[in-house]
Amino acid sequence: MIMDILFAKYTSFGNTFLIVDETRTPLAGDEQRADFARWALNGDFGIGGTDNVLYLSKADGGDADYVFRIFEVDGSETLSCGNGLLSTAAALRRTHGGTRWGVLTELPTGRPRLVHIGADEDNGRTWVNMGWTRPTPEELINRSGPPPSDGIDRITGLDVPGVGELSGYLSFSGEPHLALFQGHGLPEELAERLFIDARGAVGRPDGAAVKESVALAHHIGTHVNQAYRDLFPQGVHLNFARVEGRRVEYRTWERAINCETLACGSGTVAMTYVGQRLGLLPEGEITFWPHRCRWYQPDAALTVTTTESGYVVTGRPRLVCVGTVPMTPNASAYQTISNRRSAKDSSHALAAPAG
Repeated sequence: MIMDILFAKYTSFGNTFLIVDETRTPLAGDEQRADFARWALNGDFGIGGTDNVLYLSKADGGDADYVFRIFEVDGSETLSCGNGLLSTAAALRRTHGGTRWGVLTELPTGRPRLVHIGADEDNGRTWVNMGWTRPTPEELINRSGPPPSDGIDRITGLDVPGVGELSGYLSFSGEPHLALFQGHGLPEELAERLFIDARGAVGRPDGAAVKESVALAHHIGTHVNQAYRDLFPQGVHLNFARVEGRRVEYRTWERAINCETLACGSGTVAMTYVGQRLGLLPEGEITFWPHRCRWYQPDAALTVTTTESGYVVTGRPRLVCVGTVPMTPNASAYQTISNRRSAKDSSHALAAPAG
């Protein structure tokens, strides 16, 4: 039996998602969720051009309205995603109405976390209160001692061939994020190669400088995640950042999808906390420029505001398209043969307004 599945595709500064609302399209269980993710995220046999599949279902009482789950191209489930939560707020506003919801995240940890998301009524902006950063769970980092009191693990001695030795600051904001700030773990010369003055156009080939910079970020992220698996047993996100006043320009390489994304919401929270602890960032509102997205969308920006209840991330996700696809019966046969982008794949799925 082939089952039709309704989906909506959203982009939040080039971080893209297929959202399946299980209140409208209920699925049979995690095997079907994993199968659909493997099929839908595969560019050869499915939809492709998307980072993750998000599944929303009604929560069973308590303060939560919905359960938020995020699946990868290999069918595995990961923990959380700031831009995914921003996109979820936009989707709920569009399909169910309302302006504020409680959402359960981080289900694979066995310790579901309640976060609140919302949408402004008129201007298209959405927000998520990510709470506070926490020490990275022990299943994600092999420490030689107890968790640090400030929740930041100092990571040193990351030797990357052709680049040199790097260091960074690890914290947890729904995902494990290793923040490397220019002058604080990210050498000046390397920062100049990562943060380049470039402009691109969606659907057109990137120039040589862009391709070189993309390959460099991919090389660093891939090597750290492969060579230091004993330290990061389930992988780690890398955030490269440089600060100017209340503005942070950044790039993010993500575990699980094993490539650089154009933007990252949970990473902005980790960078805010670490930046404040290092004395690089003030309290209040911080503007984050997703550097790689701005090659194609020059006005792309998220904000992170420190509040009494946690860090609030604000963005403007966009609906790309809605559609119906059949749930292919043998989706589990499709392996991750083509959807993991390589360094040569310099054109990310930054969606145009039309489907």
